[in-house]
Amino acid sequence: MRAQLGRFGLAGIANTLVGYGVIIAGILVGLGDYVANALGYAVGLIVSFILNRRFTFRIRGAVERAEVARFLVAVGIAYLGNLAVLTICRDLLGPDNPIAHLPAIATYTVLFYLLSARFVFGGRRSV
Repeated sequence: MRAQLGRFGLAGIANTLVGYGVIIAGILVGLGDYVANALGYAVGLIVSFILNRRFTFRIRGAVERAEVARFLVAVGIAYLGNLAVLTICRDLLGPDNPIAHLPAIATYTVLFYLLSARFVFGGRRSV
């Protein structure tokens, strides 16, 4: 469990750097908080699936449709948590403030790990 959590952390760092980079770029080009946020998570979606499936949870073999569906549900739930926190932080810190995204990212991360470990990849046999 501890090793898995460590791998999730490393995959999350890589994914967060990519996603947050896209968020910052989106804000800098004038897309605004919500569009930049959605774009950052959309780009990170593929990176996240690959890293978490192969590296974090050590799942091999063919990707199952049900696995992808569970992944997308988990992402959706975690993203809704992210948006709730972003909305609160945006109200406190002002619109288009990149700092407002950090607690939202943390919320997403915690929710997504719990859902991934129990719901998405928990039933698959790892090697």
